Amino acid sequence: MWKSLRLGSLAGIPIRIHVTFVFFLAWVAMSYSLRGVGASATFEGIALVLCVFAAIVVHELGHALVARRYGIHTREILLLPIGGVASLERIPEKPSQELAVALVGPAINLAIAQALYFVPGAFALQLLYINIGLALFNLIPAFPMDGGRVLRSVLAMRMGNERATDIAAQLGKVFAVVFVAIGLVWNIWLVVIAFVVWIGARHEATMVEMRSTIHDVPVSEAMNRMIDVVTPDESLNEAARLLVTTGQMQLPIVDHGETVGVLTKTDVAEGIRHNRATIADTPHHRAISVAPSAPLEGVFDRLAHDPDAIAVVIDRGMPIGVVTADQLATFVALHHPSRS
Repeated sequence: MWKSLRLGSLAGIPIRIHVTFVFFLAWVAMSYSLRGVGASATFEGIALVLCVFAAIVVHELGHALVARRYGIHTREILLLPIGGVASLERIPEKPSQELAVALVGPAINLAIAQALYFVPGAFALQLLYINIGLALFNLIPAFPMDGGRVLRSVLAMRMGNERATDIAAQLGKVFAVVFVAIGLVWNIWLVVIAFVVWIGARHEATMVEMRSTIHDVPVSEAMNRMIDVVTPDESLNEAARLLVTTGQMQLPIVDHGETVGVLTKTDVAEGIRHNRATIADTPHHRAISVAPSAPLEGVFDRLAHDPDAIAVVIDRGMPIGVVTADQLATFVALHHPSRS
């Protein structure tokens, strides 16, 4: 998978840049070079792109800081060639809170444009128009743009959050189709944006559906019950034997009464392929310890924050089950009201 690079942090929030953004800058420089506009114009073009993305960072930071006021942390701000994403740990509980979080981003772009109005020069004028364009584009009522969240929050004030999300997601898909039609004729970048909008709409609807289904459900209702565990000093062959004979998909690793990780069938296969001798020598998944009575929604949030981890259900100091992201998806598929 493509990686991201950490640039630093603002207000305690990591700022990361996707490596494709570096390729994007190289493409911008090459485009100017092929047009033969000279080094000065090329430098100005790259500087314009960097200033635009600086504005995007401030835009996303605005979302993060308003969300923080409501007790919602931001894992990171990630810069992509098509924009930025502030990864909030969860959406605000109240529609009015989500409305405030969503509107602050476009408001920041408009504030930047207003400040640039008093700066002379063609460069500042370009940035002014671009910031106005960013504000207006982000207010399109389609996920993952801010306008989709604005629409959802307004609708949620009159109906349930799940129904509001479904309406906003469907409208987002309509916009995605429109973007494709226009993009094929006018600008291919709109096709890329259409893909992001379609995926964003589907993802948002899925996340809200999952939260609605697991609300007030204890972990014990969705966990995969198991009884066998392993220790770090056991052989990998013994772990493979347990997985085959018991039918378990995961084996919690317990070291002196503490669950220190989870070994999966894939981990075992990779370990054997690389001639690992013991479980301690084999890469494994991180373990998140939870109680059987803990809310499943909390496990969902923690797994979303750490996708490589697996929740291990602990009762009286010993593992009695596990919960993975795939199990959560299966639980929702079986228990969501629309599928019952």
